Amino acid sequence: MVFVLVVARLLGPREFGVYALLFAVVEMLSVASGSGYADYLTREAAKDARAGWGLAAQLMGLRLACTFPLIGVVLGILWALKYPHDVLASAVWLSLILVPRSFSEVIQGVLRGVDRYVPYFSVDLIYNLTLLGGVAILFARGSTLGLIIALEIISAVVCAALALIYFFIFRTSERKGLGLRQLLQKSAIFNIYAFVGNLYDRLDVVLLSKLAGDYATGIYNAAYRPLGTLQLVPYGILYSLLPSLSRNVNSPDERRRLERAMGLLLSAAFVVVLTTMVFAGPAVRLVLGPRYADSAVALEILIWAVILRYINYGLNVLILAGGHERLFVVTTLACLAVNVIGNLLLIPRYSWRAAAALTIVTEFVMLAQNIYWLYRILGAVPRPLGWTKTSLIFTTLLALSLLVGHSVAPLAIGTISILIFMVYIYRVGMFSEFAAAWGSSAGLPWRR
Repeated sequence: MVFVLVVARLLGPREFGVYALLFAVVEMLSVASGSGYADYLTREAAKDARAGWGLAAQLMGLRLACTFPLIGVVLGILWALKYPHDVLASAVWLSLILVPRSFSEVIQGVLRGVDRYVPYFSVDLIYNLTLLGGVAILFARGSTLGLIIALEIISAVVCAALALIYFFIFRTSERKGLGLRQLLQKSAIFNIYAFVGNLYDRLDVVLLSKLAGDYATGIYNAAYRPLGTLQLVPYGILYSLLPSLSRNVNSPDERRRLERAMGLLLSAAFVVVLTTMVFAGPAVRLVLGPRYADSAVALEILIWAVILRYINYGLNVLILAGGHERLFVVTTLACLAVNVIGNLLLIPRYSWRAAAALTIVTEFVMLAQNIYWLYRILGAVPRPLGWTKTSLIFTTLLALSLLVGHSVAPLAIGTISILIFMVYIYRVGMFSEFAAAWGSSAGLPWRR
């Protein structure tokens, strides 16, 4: 996030809009080539480490085989949409990060499944430290799109090199694989739902670029990228519970553990929303400068999606652990349809405001579907621990910040409201509840 914010400030909204378009296209390519296999590998490795490492070797090869044909397809689409040649050339160069990511993402999926969380974390850490080192270069030499792409490629290569070291260190002496046909049958669904989900998450950037221009794309993405970073909170918390859930998905204790985690995540989402509504304007002016004033408004709209996303993460993990991942294709296709149709109709009139509002709408659509399917499968839906009272306190404090703070010292009133809410969730024992839930997970994975 720091790297992207620096890039946004140095490039300005219009050129940053081009970078955002390229990044969205490459992320869609990444998922199409197989980044969704990581979840499949986590589940299989949690059941049998020999299968996890054997399948990892096969899926690395499969991803590499798919990468270059997919790059050609996307370039053809961009050419058909009449993007200029310099954008096409930049897309080719940035797409090269898919080669090292074919190794690192697959290996991380297995590391997570066998509870190797310190190595898993270090792979992400080395990638981000390399990017942060590139920030100094950008300030020293000036920010150009070519230099930014070069830094992205270098970071991905360093990340993959460390992941491969772990592959040779931790792989089991005996490994189990599958025939190609069986491998595709079992793993493809993970990539299909991940690809469809990524489409509904990223396609609005492409639509904004074509329908509203580079400036609107830059404004929207300057707000959206921090939102994407906030997804790491539920990802880290809930996916650390995935191996244990996969082994004991019908256990009442595991369900209780999930509800505790969801309760903490809901509280965290409320803190994020409160903080954003109070500090978005001053923070955007300080970090990005006056050219991005509209991004503060976009962020104040987008941030409400965090509450829904955090709940959806919890429900999705339960569906995945139970082996019902094929449902994700249905739910994400519905969200994709809502997102594409809504953006096509509304972006020409409302620009980035339409894209921001539809992000919230699609999360509501996802939540409704998750509730429906879990009722059908399990007869019940896990609920965040203490959600009723926590929601009431949040609503009261938000109203105080917006109504009273609007006319009397808004930053002071907002800060007080945030502190009161954080004290509340501490006093009701939310942190200790979650610590007990996570600490009782088999193997205490964070110590490894």
